[in-house]
Amino acid sequence: MKRLINNIKDFVLRLYKKYENLGYKVKKKIKFIIGRVFLYYVLIELAYLFLLPFIYILTTSMMSAQDYMDPTVQYIPTHINWENFQKAWMGLDIVAVDPSLDTDMFDPTISDYYSTLLNTIILSLGSAILQSVTCALVGYSLGRFKFRGRLFIMLFVIIILLIPPQTTITASFFMWSQMAMAEGFYAVLIPTIFGHGLRGALFILIYMYFFQRIPDVMDDAARIDGAGPIRVFVQIMFPLVKSALTIVFIFSFVWHWNDNQETLTYTYLPQHNTFQEALSKIQQNYLEELGYDGGAISETLRASSEPVLFAGCLMVMFPVLIVYILGQKRLVAGIERIGVIE
Repeated sequence: MKRLINNIKDFVLRLYKKYENLGYKVKKKIKFIIGRVFLYYVLIELAYLFLLPFIYILTTSMMSAQDYMDPTVQYIPTHINWENFQKAWMGLDIVAVDPSLDTDMFDPTISDYYSTLLNTIILSLGSAILQSVTCALVGYSLGRFKFRGRLFIMLFVIIILLIPPQTTITASFFMWSQMAMAEGFYAVLIPTIFGHGLRGALFILIYMYFFQRIPDVMDDAARIDGAGPIRVFVQIMFPLVKSALTIVFIFSFVWHWNDNQETLTYTYLPQHNTFQEALSKIQQNYLEELGYDGGAISETLRASSEPVLFAGCLMVMFPVLIVYILGQKRLVAGIERIGVIE
């Protein structure tokens, strides 16, 4: 062992002596190559950490119960079991079906029953659109106007951002219950109309920062031409913060789509269930179909339901991935512009 250590030491010393005898340009190139190798190694490791859960969900969703229980099957299933996605599709209640009907087919005559897909789109897309507009109005007023009480309002916005939403969910539910609006979409969508809602304070600060980067001559020239504050906002200011609009829209859509606290609190009725509520029940519903009577869950039953659960998780993630892929260029461009004075 001692001899091996000495050999390694001698080898390193020889390499160092050869490096010292090289020219400046060669040394610089070697440092550049070593730096790049180290950088790529770190990036590959980080990418692996982020992609590993997704790879596990993808491969598990295609496994049968036998493959999932077989310790020799790692990531690559022996055969792809597409039935998991079919069962997850029905378990997530993606297609609107009347619960009183003994059929899995979509009935277009049903008008009072909503699917989880439609409910989730109403909450996520509706909240994203409303917050993209209303938070821009609040950010515009805080970023471009000097008025009495402005600092107090900014402090209030920051306090709202710092307070964990878990501490206020009970009081909020009680307030909406008194107004008979705790059941359904009202308690989620109405706050977004006033620039509030999930992460609304953060979106206001993002807009305020972008509006503050715009030179004052832009709106001064419009006011000289006779434009009022609303016209200046609609025709000049708002088009200049498209990057902020993209950031707010994507973040709002993704956070409302994945929200499992506020949404579950107000949409607990079956006709208002979203993907998150259905995903929390998909394993239980599947086990009941297999004969589970509420007792202890055997390992066989649990193993047979896990691939279906992961298939449901993959189906819930897919729309979010599509939104990110479509808006990733604008999202990255908007984040890069933060801190750049226009």
